[in-house]
Formats: sequence, structure tokens, C-alpha cells
Amino acid sequence: MAPVRDVIIIGAGPAGLSAAICASGFGLDVLVLDEQPTPGGQLYRNIERAGRDTLQTLGPDYSEGLNLVQEFRARGVDYRGGATVWNAETDGTVCFSEAGQSTQIRGKYIIIAIGATERPVPFNGWNLPGVFGAGAIDANFKSSGTIPGSPVVLCGSGPLLLLVIGHLAGLGVEISTVLDTTPRGNLLAALPFLPRALRRTDYLLKGVRMLANLKRSGITHTKNVTEYAAHGSDCLERISYTANGRSHEIGSDLFLVHEGIIPRCDFTQLLGLKHLWDPVQRFWYPKTNQFGATANEVIYVAGDGAYVHGGIPATLKGRLAALDIAEKCQALPPDEKAKMIPQTEKKLAAELAPRPFVDAMYKPRTNLYQTADQTMICRCEEVSAGEIRQTIAEGCREPNEIKALTRCGMGSCQGRMCGSALSEIVAEALQLEPEVLQPLTIRAPVRNLSLVELSEVALLENSD
Repeated sequence: MAPVRDVIIIGAGPAGLSAAICASGFGLDVLVLDEQPTPGGQLYRNIERAGRDTLQTLGPDYSEGLNLVQEFRARGVDYRGGATVWNAETDGTVCFSEAGQSTQIRGKYIIIAIGATERPVPFNGWNLPGVFGAGAIDANFKSSGTIPGSPVVLCGSGPLLLLVIGHLAGLGVEISTVLDTTPRGNLLAALPFLPRALRRTDYLLKGVRMLANLKRSGITHTKNVTEYAAHGSDCLERISYTANGRSHEIGSDLFLVHEGIIPRCDFTQLLGLKHLWDPVQRFWYPKTNQFGATANEVIYVAGDGAYVHGGIPATLKGRLAALDIAEKCQALPPDEKAKMIPQTEKKLAAELAPRPFVDAMYKPRTNLYQTADQTMICRCEEVSAGEIRQTIAEGCREPNEIKALTRCGMGSCQGRMCGSALSEIVAEALQLEPEVLQPLTIRAPVRNLSLVELSEVALLENSD
């Protein structure tokens, strides 16, 4: 493998695959690294091996990924499945682990296309066996065909929650109840964005159909849920919640929670890139231009890792990044690029037309992180909300300072599960918006790595 590649793409989801197809089409030397064994990312996970029943259950939004993966395979791009990237540097150097051996390589350009993740929201009992993210159950079905054998309680807000409900119902899984945490006033706040969203009635009708199917199913759908908790000794036994000001309790051993999706920013934070704060969906995202380029001329971000917009927009953003890089590599003449960009941007604009409405409709509730003091925020290091608040009361003002004193965010996940909650708790205590705070500092290795493997990395010559 050549020590320097034209483009290294981290992630083989919609954005990464689209970028690889486009860049390789201009003759660029492309390397795609992805920790999953097959291409497709979270959205199109295991799409090449999906049977007819799986494709029917998951619907056209999943099935359309097969054409993308097949086109990618046909390009003959150098693809490394099962390759875990654990470091990236501002000069284009990337370190990844494959089959227990780490390799260092450099790219003239890097496209970070690692997508998004379910928003981690700590609540009392969220670390009990039997409590999962709703998206994790969906991913497990795509990977292995496994479905829950017990009655399920689903809780949260957002389009993905409705999608998972539809998938589980289609598979015959018993759903005890759906606890809907969408704030009561969101629809009114979203109405100003409706005229623009109506440019894509097909997109809106998908959501209407999912809501209609939920209503027709007869599943208990409890709205205006403002708080919830999981209870049990060694595993989940029951769930308590508050809806319309009244407290309720239901027995269950499987609780699936989803409170929206946020960009995965671990690599962009590792690289020290500037991040912006979205006050509607309440997440950090890296600052990029229309092509996904960052302030570092080597680093691009494409897909939901740049901002959560969904699968089709991710493919278009991946293509835009590849077109810009192809021009910089002198593989695409500027006048040809100028002809190609407007068409892609027009398609992207059409796809994004409903997003402001959807984002406002499913804006997280204001008390999302107002959890009890005993709630475990950092599961890796067992740091509670009360410990964080006590540290703030003693004078700490920054998440990284609190991290140093409490070890919140120092565990193996490096704050991926607790970083958002830490920032929100600090912001609430100081009566600030999280945007004025610094996100947690991320350091390599970003993924777990043995010291033996780390010590045996073959470094590039003249590498810093």
C-alpha cells in the first residue's frame, strides 16, 4: 500500500461511498477505511447480504442503498472493511488498526464521513441491562436478523423512533406502549417552516404515513411525556414516567429510547477544528463550506458528520467534497467543475427543503438533561450528575476542567456517551448556552487499542 494516497475516506456510509465513487471516477487514488465488515454505514448496514424479507421490512429507504454499494464495488476502490481508524492528524496522516495490526498512512486529502449517532441522554436507570437505544435494535436486526422476544416499551422523539416502531410492528414484535416526549408546542413553532417543506410533499407524507400507521396499530401512544426512569435491581423491571403532569408506571424488561440524532464529532474535535452550536437540535457540528472543506485545507467533512440531514443528502455532500478535491488535484478542470456543481447543489437544496420544519417539529424538550443528582452521567468512570454539579458549585466553569477533576469523559468512549450531557449540565448551572463552552478535548487513540499494538505501529518516514 502506497504511503501517500490522493484521498483517504474515513467511513463507508452514504457520504463516504458517494465521495469514493466520484473521486475514483476522476482517476484519483482513493482509500476507504471503515470499521464495519461490509460497506453501507449505519443506514445501509449489511445491505449486500439482506434477504427479500429484510428488504421488504426495512422499506425503500434501506433498499436504495444496494445500488450505491454495488456501484462502489464496481469501481474497484481500495476498501478496507474492519479497519478501525484511531488517529488523524492535520497533515493528512491517518492511523488505523486492521486484524490486530496498526498502520500509518498519509493522504493529500482526508474526508471524514463517519456519520451521526443517537443522542446519548442520561436518565435514572439508563445503565440497566434491558435499556437500549432504539436505533441499536434496528442496527442489530440489519446485522443478524435478531428481533426482541419480549414486549417492548419505546420512548422518545424524532423520525427515527417512528421508523423503528414501524419496523418492529412489521416484524410482529409486541409493543406495549410508546412514550412520546415531543414537546406540546413544537408543531406551532414549526409552522413558519411548513411552506418551504411543502416543496417536498413526498417527504412529509412519509412522516404522515408513519404516524397514521402508529394510530391504526392500536399501540398505546402516550403523548406529552416530560420525564422517565428505568428501575430494577440487576436488570430492567419497570419504567416510571410523567405525562400530562401525572405519574405512571409500567412493567417491562426491554426499554428502547431515542431522543434524536447528533453528528459524530470525535475526529473533528481531535483535529482541533472549529465547531458551531445548533440551538434548535442542540448539538455541535464542524464548521465547513459548501464542499465540506474545513479551515484546514487537507480536511473535509461529508454527510451527517457535518450536519444531520439524512442518507440522500449525505450522498450529495460526499459528491460535492469529491468534486472540490478532484479540482485541487488537477483531475477536474475548473470550468467542468463549475458545470457540475449547480446540478448537485440543486438536488441537495431540494432534499433539505423539509429539514427546518422537521428539526423544529422534533426540537428536544428543554428539560432533556435535567436529571436527578444520583443519575450516572459518565458510565465509564461512574461519575454522577450530583458530582458534576458539586464541582460547578465549587467554582469550575468549563467542561474540560470538570473532566480533569471528576474523570467524566476520561473513559474508553472519550466522552461520546457523556460529553453532551456534561456540557448541558454546566450550561444550565451557569445559565449559559453550551455554545459559549468548549467541547471536551479528544485525544488519540480515539478507539480502544492495546499498548502492544500501539508500540508496534510502523511510522512513516519523516513523520512528525
